[in-house]
Amino acid sequence: MANKEINIYSVSFLDLLSGALAAVLILFIVIPKMSQENIRAIEELERLDVEYAQLAELIEAARNSVPTDLYEQIQQQMEQMETAISDLRNEVENLQRRVTELEEENLQLREQMENMRQQMENAQQQHSADQQRIAELERQLREAKKRQDGLPSNLPDKGEVEVFIIWGENVDVDLYVQNMDNSEICQHPGITNQTGEERPNIKSWGILDMDINNQRLGMEGSKYYELFYQRTPVPGRYKIYFNIFDDARANTRWDGRPATVKGFIVMFPGKDNEQRIDFGPVTLRAAMQNHIVGILNVTENNITLQQ
Repeated sequence: MANKEINIYSVSFLDLLSGALAAVLILFIVIPKMSQENIRAIEELERLDVEYAQLAELIEAARNSVPTDLYEQIQQQMEQMETAISDLRNEVENLQRRVTELEEENLQLREQMENMRQQMENAQQQHSADQQRIAELERQLREAKKRQDGLPSNLPDKGEVEVFIIWGENVDVDLYVQNMDNSEICQHPGITNQTGEERPNIKSWGILDMDINNQRLGMEGSKYYELFYQRTPVPGRYKIYFNIFDDARANTRWDGRPATVKGFIVMFPGKDNEQRIDFGPVTLRAAMQNHIVGILNVTENNITLQQ
């Protein structure tokens, strides 16, 4: 009885090759986009390259011992495996290139964000500087306007509605404002505290600033002034008048010198919606003789003067 030839390259061997090919295909299909699994896939690819080379050497050595049809099947599966490995390698290389591109894009985005942040900081600083410059220009404009009108440049702005009277002589001129709705009058002499110091005459509808007949507005024009103001507009009708003060009981006697008085009424001073009404000049030649400027009508956003 003839001895039966033992064929080590049986169908089981083909199953082994098929399983290896399937493993390669699975790796090719499910490989993620350059994560930790990508690293393992690259390592697996390198291992498959080694195994494939060893397997190719083994098949080539056994070529003459394997039936032609079986060898062709093995060769075909080897070619398929080689193609799958090549495709997988190309995919990994593409992913690596994509990761490099994404890293470069991320770096560019970070640089752009930093540039934008710096630009925003610079813009905020410039805006703050511009606001300060605008405020300074507005102040200079108000001073220039006052100088153009022959008024002192350092008149104070204390409210949204203000009434000024201004004169140059060393004469005690007093301003009066009467509320036509309740007949209350803001007038001098102002209210004094326990130390005898004067303070503004305050009403719920307005404030008559301190009597400054002994004060001057610096050296510019040597002007005297008095001021009535409302911090915010109080709608109503207000009678405005002034006179030369003379009172023997208060030891304040007029020496007979006349005083030439002019003034203005302003709403929202220094703002874009500023409104202004000028009056005078008028020369006062008698003491305690009222000169009526007119009736001031105040609304929340408008002033008019009825003379």
